[in-house]
Amino acid sequence: MADVFISFSSKDEQLANFVRDHLVASNVAVFLAPVSLQPGQQWSEEVLKALRGSSWVIFLASRAACASAWVQQELGVAIGMQKKLVPVVWDMPPSELPGWAARHHAINLAGASIEEARAQLTLIAERIKSDKAVGLLVLGLMIAGLLISAKN
Repeated sequence: MADVFISFSSKDEQLANFVRDHLVASNVAVFLAPVSLQPGQQWSEEVLKALRGSSWVIFLASRAACASAWVQQELGVAIGMQKKLVPVVWDMPPSELPGWAARHHAINLAGASIEEARAQLTLIAERIKSDKAVGLLVLGLMIAGLLISAKN
């Protein structure tokens, strides 16, 4: 199961692959449809399953992505499921994000060097891993509590 789902326009596939590669190198499980889907899979079902299973959604918020009906559907599902959403902009200012995305603090990569972009992605990866570790700790404590109460 993926920790993070990347929502993007196919016009931005090169950036999507860059983001995916960096997150995977940082030990974050990523769903990126062109890489994660297998030939013959019913992609709409798999995309929805990946969205449900991930805690985080990275929205590669380009002008093309903001105009994409598919991206809008993915983000509607993500917001409805209360996923942690991180808009990443580079070809438009964060102030031009659609209203529903503008409520989320955006990472602005406009004019960023490769190293600056990597540094921003490393921060995101660390937050995702920290969030996952806390979730696993809480789950472990809940199981321990159930085991103790079952003994009594």
